[in-house]
Parts: sequence; structure tokens; C-alpha cells
Amino acid sequence: MENIKFQVSQYQDELQLLIDGKKAGYMSIEVDGRLLIVFYTKLDEEREGKGYAKLLLDELVRYAEEKDLLVSSEKIHLKVVPECLQKPWQDRV
Repeated sequence: MENIKFQVSQYQDELQLLIDGKKAGYMSIEVDGRLLIVFYTKLDEEREGKGYAKLLLDELVRYAEEKDLLVSSEKIHLKVVPECLQKPWQDRV
């Protein structure tokens, strides 16, 4: 049986998933006043597709509620296209 724990990193830029004491994944976050911004989620390759990201999300919601934070995921939806791959007709942002 796996021992699963969560912790916020020392610099408060990650919500970390620890399995048997080892970091197995994290959510990249930023706290700006009362706003909790989520940038992305990263898991060890062998943990992908097994529900661990959902555990991180559940813990993120619990953490936000405990700290009375508002959650924003708008930055997750940004699409980055390298300039070299943009077509000349695409708008530059």
C-alpha cells in the first residue's frame, strides 16, 4: 500500500504529491494575494493515467478552501506557439 501525502514546497510554488516519501508529481502554483493560480500539473511518467492528477486537484481545492483562496486556472488554457511555427497570417500576441 502506497503512503500518499501532499505538501506545499518551501517557496510556495508547488503543491507536491509525495508517494512513500518521494516526490512523484506536482502542480505549479502561485499565490497572489487571495488568488491561487495554477499553471500546470506534472507527474512521473509511471504515474500518468492512474488518477494521481485527480488526487492533486482534490488536494488543491482543499488547500484553497483552508486558506480562503480563490482559484484561477485561466493560464492553463494559454496555447504557446513558437514564433518559428507561426504562419505569416497569424496574429502576433
